[in-house]
Amino acid sequence: MNRHHRLVRCCNVMELIGDLFLRVTGPVYFLFGMSLIFSVVWLLFTVILPKTRDGVSGAALSTFTAWVFFNTIFNYFMAARTNPGSPREQEVQVLCAEAGAGVRRWCHRCECPKPELTHHCKVCRKCVLKMDHHCPWVNNCVGHRNYRYFFNFLAWLWLACALTVALTWRPAWHRGHGLTTGFRSVPLDDAVGGVARVGGVNPAGRHAAKIAELRGTNGVGGGGLSTDEKTATLFSTVLAFSIFCAMCLMWFWHIYLVCTAQTTIDYYEFRDLRKEAKRRGVVWRNPHDLGSWRANWREAFDEKGKHWWWLWAMPRFRPHRGSGVPVVVVDRTGP
Repeated sequence: MNRHHRLVRCCNVMELIGDLFLRVTGPVYFLFGMSLIFSVVWLLFTVILPKTRDGVSGAALSTFTAWVFFNTIFNYFMAARTNPGSPREQEVQVLCAEAGAGVRRWCHRCECPKPELTHHCKVCRKCVLKMDHHCPWVNNCVGHRNYRYFFNFLAWLWLACALTVALTWRPAWHRGHGLTTGFRSVPLDDAVGGVARVGGVNPAGRHAAKIAELRGTNGVGGGGLSTDEKTATLFSTVLAFSIFCAMCLMWFWHIYLVCTAQTTIDYYEFRDLRKEAKRRGVVWRNPHDLGSWRANWREAFDEKGKHWWWLWAMPRFRPHRGSGVPVVVVDRTGP
């Protein structure tokens, strides 16, 4: 056996080990991700939000925060639990004929035809329609039927992280203990002095018990953050900011893919085909591009009505109703 064959065999073994690792640790990734989200939710609703604003503005902020995190958790769960779709589950040859895309490929592992944009996932051990990638964080392949949930999870997670940073960065980085109201901290010494200097009634005695409570053993009581709460707040701020930066890249990347009718896997294949066509002096066209980003967007999220521009981001239990076999609109190459 020469060096090349040994190298190929070694790479195949490493790939099998990696697939097995993802298959075994997938549930751990998912539960860990869900626990991080719920830990931030717990911090916001038990520590941060009760000490920021009161009245109508506080209720509105709490409601908006609850809506953002509900959509984040809902889409995360649905992306993990929804079957992405497989050609083994349908009469693919009939569907391909209806879509104008003949069956050109065959999967010898699944023993079924592979329509356009369909790929075999070695982790899930099946072919996936419109496969984008296998995501260990959702312990599932991202494909035709659950891509909407995955995309919306990225969108709502991006917004949730931005909101978390906005709510926690001042309490996290504020030095010392104080009374926190609406992102504004007032040192306790100033608060006590202000009470003592009020003329006339001398309310210091009336508020002495409250001041003693605020000075508590851990520094502050109802108006500020204890040491443990401040540590948890700082951790949430750093975590949310880090994920927000990552989502800025990943979510906007998927926006580009949706608008151009591509998947992550096929983007690289299409790029090579485009280079090859350019070398031959012809223009390569994406055969599945419906002609406009609006049409591609409505197809990706299965929203055909006049309110598609906002319904795509709303929670929905019904997965994509399409067959998962993309329609061939144009030839791959042209003059």
